Amino acid sequence: MAGTSDFDPALAISHNFQDTTYSYTERDVALYALGIGACASNAVDEDELKYVYHENGQQFIKVLPTFAALLSLESLPSGFDIPGLQYDPRLLLHGQQYIELCKPFPSSCHIQNKVSLAGLHDKGKAAILEIETKSYEKESGDLLCMNRTTVYLRGAGGFSKTSKPFSYSNYPSNQTSAVKIPESKPFAVFEDRTHPSQALLYRLSGDYNPLHSDPLFAKVAGQYCMGCAH
Repeated sequence: MAGTSDFDPALAISHNFQDTTYSYTERDVALYALGIGACASNAVDEDELKYVYHENGQQFIKVLPTFAALLSLESLPSGFDIPGLQYDPRLLLHGQQYIELCKPFPSSCHIQNKVSLAGLHDKGKAAILEIETKSYEKESGDLLCMNRTTVYLRGAGGFSKTSKPFSYSNYPSNQTSAVKIPESKPFAVFEDRTHPSQALLYRLSGDYNPLHSDPLFAKVAGQYCMGCAH
């Protein structure tokens, strides 16, 4: 666990990630939907059954837009492997997942992922890493989606060479419009819950972070997340 003054941010910025490929089928699509709670409270839910079954004779299972997040996981088989940046994976926090969708996902597909560094920030005792993944339909070459995964690496900061903390971003600061939170009461309230074993089902879609399945690992990390599924 280090990521201190020995780390050279310039090497990280110039690093070229390898392209990766990934294929998924309708089974993967249905498993993901079940993992995030589709039909959990009602096995024949009219709004959710189409994501796990060919409802009413539909030709293909529908794909939830958030399925895009799995493509960023598959694009980094070695994890957040940045030259010279060392961190303890037990102290990694998934901070944010920004997604842009370009076209609906087919029910099965061959994907080509192109990965780049979108941001790197020194927060003193921690580092913030932003990885951008563009996922293309391999046969047509069409861009399906773009993910930007932000992770907070505790213990990996302190690498700035000057008194001003190092900060690098490779995307427009105004890419998303600011949302003003109203002070009035909400028009509607929806409450839901995850099932105790739901994270164990969700991980079968490819998120094998032991934080969601290993109580000892979660205890060391200081966060117990087995009851959650992103």
